[in-house]
Amino acid sequence: MSSGLELRTLIVIVALVTTSLAGAIAAVSGRGADDAFLLRQKNPTRVTTAAVEELMLTAPDPIPPHDAAAMHSRCRTQGRRELRNPWRCRVQYRSGSVAHYAVTIRPDGSYRARYLLTIRPDGSRETGGQARAKGCCLAIPPAE
Repeated sequence: MSSGLELRTLIVIVALVTTSLAGAIAAVSGRGADDAFLLRQKNPTRVTTAAVEELMLTAPDPIPPHDAAAMHSRCRTQGRRELRNPWRCRVQYRSGSVAHYAVTIRPDGSYRARYLLTIRPDGSRETGGQARAKGCCLAIPPAE
């Protein structure tokens, strides 16, 4: 009976040592976390409204020949995270058209925009449907 008790004690000790070693290995390997993630945590990006408005001046006119001849843009954020996505922008073009966009800024500074509404120079309105615009690049400054 004594050898059975010693065997059980030995099994419990081996299990505890194995669990402790596994925990130590997991803790040490966790120290090598994703460097990009840690950089973003220490220096989060801050996208400004003025920077997005300037970037949206490059969005092509929805009216053919689709020149990127915007005169004015006005944007507002609807998000609170790093890139403050999504954005809503209104862009006025030299052709007289006005386009409303739903904009997503990507981590590399490029953007994707979906046309929500276009107001033509004659005052007629057209919903965006599946039309998209894309462009590059917004300089994303770090937060202070």
